[in-house]
Amino acid sequence: MTSSGPTLTPPEEKPASVSSDEKQASISSDEKVPSDPKVVAGAGNDAAILNLTTRSLVSTEGVIDASELRQVLDEAAIEAAGQGESNSLYLWMLTFFATIGGLLFGYDTGAISTVLVQVGNDLDNAPLTDGNKEFITSALVVGAILSALAAGVVADRVGRKWTLVICDILFIAGAVIQAAAHTKWTVIGGRFVMGWGVGAAAQIVPVYIQELAPARARGRLTCLNSIAVTGGQVIAYAIGAGFNHVSSGWRWIIALGAFPPVVQIIGIHFFMSESPRYLVKQGRYEEAHSALARIYPLASPEQIEAKVGVMKRHIEVEDFPLSQKIAMVWTDVPTRRAVFLCSMNLVAQQLSGFNSLMYFSSSIFKSAGLKNPTATGLVISGTNFIFTFIPLKYIDRFGRRRFLLITMPCVIIFLVCTAGIFYKMLQPTGQRLTEGYPYPESLTSAMLVFMVLYVASYATGLGNVPWQQGEFFSTKTRMVGTSISTAANWSGNLVISSTFLSLMNAITPSGAFGFYAGLTLIFFLIVYFLYPETALLSLEEVRTTLDGGFNVKKSLKVRKEKIALWKAQQRNYAADEVPQVSAHPAISRDKRAAGRSLTIFMLLGFYLFYSKQMAPEAHCPPTLVLPQLGQIQTT
Repeated sequence: MTSSGPTLTPPEEKPASVSSDEKQASISSDEKVPSDPKVVAGAGNDAAILNLTTRSLVSTEGVIDASELRQVLDEAAIEAAGQGESNSLYLWMLTFFATIGGLLFGYDTGAISTVLVQVGNDLDNAPLTDGNKEFITSALVVGAILSALAAGVVADRVGRKWTLVICDILFIAGAVIQAAAHTKWTVIGGRFVMGWGVGAAAQIVPVYIQELAPARARGRLTCLNSIAVTGGQVIAYAIGAGFNHVSSGWRWIIALGAFPPVVQIIGIHFFMSESPRYLVKQGRYEEAHSALARIYPLASPEQIEAKVGVMKRHIEVEDFPLSQKIAMVWTDVPTRRAVFLCSMNLVAQQLSGFNSLMYFSSSIFKSAGLKNPTATGLVISGTNFIFTFIPLKYIDRFGRRRFLLITMPCVIIFLVCTAGIFYKMLQPTGQRLTEGYPYPESLTSAMLVFMVLYVASYATGLGNVPWQQGEFFSTKTRMVGTSISTAANWSGNLVISSTFLSLMNAITPSGAFGFYAGLTLIFFLIVYFLYPETALLSLEEVRTTLDGGFNVKKSLKVRKEKIALWKAQQRNYAADEVPQVSAHPAISRDKRAAGRSLTIFMLLGFYLFYSKQMAPEAHCPPTLVLPQLGQIQTT
């Protein structure tokens, strides 16, 4: 797409940046919006749309230079005309195969809870101590920390797609090593290898999706990765429950984790394209053009070429050696603020204590006297999975910041309630979970209810929003910045996985959950005062928001004006290209009624499941003996 008027300022007079008033005057007098309705969605309202676009950009008061302004105007116009009302089938397919990495992340972190309960004396002919459990659990996290620091460099060298292939190889190797293990150290080594795959996948998959997705769908598509993670955890618990009475069933639980990587490798080879931004950076413009044409099926070749040009100009400005990119994390003010915000959010995700349930819920429920702790853990992971769908629909509509401000207080409240229930429940045993003690059914039921509510609140906000981190960084610092913040996330995970059982012994279970509530309160205050809104903002606008401060109020103003811009574009596109018929109010009412019925049905199912778990155990199913993977001989 080319401009029909002169540039914003003559090349010999172009300043490094222009003020808001200068930008407004320059655009009003010099720039003309292309009259093609496919470019800016309707010639009749071009002036109004340009005014909305300009207002949304200049709200950051002088921090956007002229070249950035032109890039954002171009990209907004291309998205408006090329995307239409839905994402392309090809984009959904790319997202599906990419999120298999998230599924593996969830499966391998969720399976350990079941494995720790079922392993018995299979390792070194001795039961696992609390220290053994913490060490085995944290081995994966240590590998993930190292992987997160290295993944960004690898992804910039070989590409996002082939980095995922490396992750798949590590997933397969780690699963095989663990499944065949007969000693604790072999399992620890296998989990360390798998941790390298988990850490890299946790970082690369969201970035890959964010670099593919249009701005208005970026949040929803990234949420699909969170859904895949929670879905992997549900699958791990479900398989664990199925193998609960199988001799050495824990080996099969781990071994089954080697199959999804094979599916992803096939998908990568036959279906997935590389990130268009990476292709442009490598000078592979034809491949980038082809990928963008499939992502934006309604865009014209000229518009796709213009988008490639936008990426090319932006990357040329940002083409720095790795050493300079690392230095920019500390010297470039917007990047430094982005690293702080993303790291803070991802650490808050961990220090809220959620993964203490993912890793040790089966151990907690077993000590609390539940007859089938693995199946009860499935309720926790199932709640996490179900409530992850809420931000999928609403995160771009309501915004990232609002989701955090609504859900984090709920997390705090239900953590405090869980701590209170533990305090009352454990009074007869000196505030210690004692396996075999007949705790009152009413208190164990209340414990489960508050844990479910806590997990639901977490999944809706903290479980999703922090993984939108890639939108805070420019192309030149995105992989380095996300490497640092992802490593911070795994460092918080290491704190939880290596200390939770010891923390419960030191300050009691009620003290541990109360401690997590206090930490979450601190992070909530940081979010309230410093975390800007990024929903609907382009990646360039997000970056400029952090130049000159955290600019929370300004980010909200930009978002408000962007909403007006999108509505204007949608109205004009619908009028000029695809007339739409509004849904009948009765249909909306039916959808709401169906949603309420589904919610009631799920809550009833949870209640019946709780009742079944609390019922006295009539008999123990016979143990099924399957071949032990560790005894399979290879030739």
